[in-house]
Amino acid sequence: MLGFDKKYHESIKEGKITLAFRFWDTLRVLRGKIYRAHNLGLLRILDVDFRKVSSITAEDARRCGFASVDDFVCELVDMSDVDIDFENDRVVRIEFEYIGEDIENYKKAMGNVKDSEIFNIKEQLIVLEQKSNTPCIRKTLQILKKNAFIQTKELETNLEIPPERVKVFMRKLKALQLVTSNNRKGYSITPLGIKLLKHLRSKEEEQAEEEEEEYSHDYIL
Repeated sequence: MLGFDKKYHESIKEGKITLAFRFWDTLRVLRGKIYRAHNLGLLRILDVDFRKVSSITAEDARRCGFASVDDFVCELVDMSDVDIDFENDRVVRIEFEYIGEDIENYKKAMGNVKDSEIFNIKEQLIVLEQKSNTPCIRKTLQILKKNAFIQTKELETNLEIPPERVKVFMRKLKALQLVTSNNRKGYSITPLGIKLLKHLRSKEEEQAEEEEEEYSHDYIL
């Protein structure tokens, strides 16, 4: 089990802490798996590997919830039961995302939802597009489906809309569990996102379907 001190729980839930280091001899968690953290909730492991303590950066420390590498090292020393060789010792680097306190969040992200839930998500996305006057959610999901991962800047270029608007969309899509993100690799679509995409049709597709139905009806008559 991957545990955290209670003082870090809120920051993890808010997505401010997305990285952890542990003095493990082996990789006790696996990439892509879901684990329950005691009194916290479910965490999805995005990446896990070994790193030398000396290679830990200021950005790593920040993602762990520390203001500097020095603060992080002090905590690391306090947590360790042995003396640390900062040049040669290695730790397990664990990149993760918080997906909620209940297993239902996991089931939802995996696309295990009712048609009524799909309808509700579609309604929320329609409202979002109407408010921003930029109908690009369907295109966003299509781009993500074609790419295993895509960086924010590349997504901005493909969508041809301002960066701040892209960020709003992605935050909303992530909150609805249609996409997931990795700080190094970028965004990717979830099984729920793929399932929803099948229910999102362009006006041209809807019109073509209506015309086809009208043609079939006329032919029968």
